[in-house]
Amino acid sequence: MTNTSVLSVSILPLGRLKLEQSILTYRQGMGTSVDVPVTGAFIEMADGEHILFDTGFSPTLHESDEYVPERLKKLVSQFGREDDIRHHLAQLGYRPEDVSIVVNSHLHWDHAGGNHLFKGARFISQDREIRFAGHPDPFVGRVYVPKQYDWIETMEVLNGDQVIKPGVALMLTPGHSPGHQSMIVRLPSGKTIILAADAVFCPANFDPALPPGNAHNPDEAVMSIQRIRMLGEFLQAETVICHDPELWASWQPCPYRYQ
Repeated sequence: MTNTSVLSVSILPLGRLKLEQSILTYRQGMGTSVDVPVTGAFIEMADGEHILFDTGFSPTLHESDEYVPERLKKLVSQFGREDDIRHHLAQLGYRPEDVSIVVNSHLHWDHAGGNHLFKGARFISQDREIRFAGHPDPFVGRVYVPKQYDWIETMEVLNGDQVIKPGVALMLTPGHSPGHQSMIVRLPSGKTIILAADAVFCPANFDPALPPGNAHNPDEAVMSIQRIRMLGEFLQAETVICHDPELWASWQPCPYRYQ
């Protein structure tokens, strides 16, 4: 019997960003524009404590939005009703209040923008990420928007890897940000999925171990990439790469349920 409380995983398409290729692959593709997806995941649990991995853009992105500064909105290439996280939850038969746990892979604006929709949930983040997000280094500070997370009172703080539910584990994968974390999910079928978030930006980061160009710490980023690659091989897991431009060629979006 598979030791998991997971019923299914659905990958949520939450809009798209226009980036430079060198952000995906360190010092390669400078000046070349690339359109990448923004994604999250909904983990349906047998005990009803459903989990959301990342919340994407703020749903009021195109309005007068205190959660997204104007300087960041220009990076968004697509965000409509069909990209709203509430739309995808409804496709699965759920509402924001049905989410019990929100895991932010990290607290950058395109991963924590919808946090305020889930004020009844328990939030889980890494201690290193919370401390850095409060006082980020200036050269990476623009991607942190404190209003997306500084109101959270029910924050569970982790210091490294931890199993949070049977079949759901978080692992510290720093580099892109100091406290970045990825998720490992075991499905009822026995299949394992690694939700890498921004620890890996595209498959080229795996071979060779080429870090994303906007890593806060490239050395840590390479170690995290190598760790995810090793675990993928050892667990025979498939890895979801959040910003992979070709993501939807390999994965089916919500409302599809991976079981």
